[in-house]
Amino acid sequence: MHKKFTLVLSLILLAGCFGSRKPKSGGSAAKNPREKAAPEFALPGVPMKSDSEALLPEEKKPELAAEPVEAVKPEEAKPAEAKPAETAAAAGGDLEFHLAAASKYFAKRRYRSAAAEYGAAVPFLPAGDARAVRLLERQGAMMLKAGNEAKAQEHFLSAVNKAKELKSSGKDLADAYLGLGYCQEKANKVAEAVDSYEKARALSDSKKVKDRITKTISDLKAKAKPAGK
Repeated sequence: MHKKFTLVLSLILLAGCFGSRKPKSGGSAAKNPREKAAPEFALPGVPMKSDSEALLPEEKKPELAAEPVEAVKPEEAKPAEAKPAETAAAAGGDLEFHLAAASKYFAKRRYRSAAAEYGAAVPFLPAGDARAVRLLERQGAMMLKAGNEAKAQEHFLSAVNKAKELKSSGKDLADAYLGLGYCQEKANKVAEAVDSYEKARALSDSKKVKDRITKTISDLKAKAKPAGK
C-alpha cells in the first residue's frame, strides 16, 4: 500500500513538472508581452518607421496640424539688398573666374572656349576700365588660333574701337592692330593690312617687334607692286 501511494505521488509530481514547462515558439501559448519581436525584413542597425517613431519623446511625436501652415511667399522672403562694396566684390569674383577659365581652356588648346570666357569677363569690368581692350584683343587672338579669321578680325576691330572710346593706347592696342593687320593680310586686303601694321609699329615699344613689322610691311608692299615697276 505504501509503495502504491509513493508511486502515485511521484506520477503527480512528474505531471506538474511537465505542465510548468514553457511551450515552444510554434505552440499556442501566448508570448511574454514585454518581449519585442524583431521587425521582418529590417536591415541590421536600421530601424523601421514604427521603431523610429517609438524612439521619439512623447511630446515630439508627429501630430496632425489643426490648420495647414501657410508657406512663405517668394516676395515676402526678399534677400537684403547688396551693398556697393559687396556687389563690387562679387563682380570681381566673377571676373577672376572667367579669366581663370580662359587660361585653363587656352592651356588645353580649346581656343573657342577660351575666347568665350574672355568675352564673358568683359561685362564684369568697371565702366571705363582699359582692360576691356586687352580682353577683346585676347578674344581675337583665341579665334585666330581656332582658325576663324573672320571672327578674329571682328574682335580685333572691337578692341581698336574700345581703345578709341576710352582714349587708351599702349601694348594692348598695338597687339589689337597687329592682329587686325594679320587678318586683313590673309583676306588679301593689302592696303588695310599695311595701315594696321603701321599703327601697330608706332604703338610698340619693342625694337624686335618693330623690326618684324617693318619687314612684313616691306614684303606686302613688294607683292602689291605691279610687275615691271
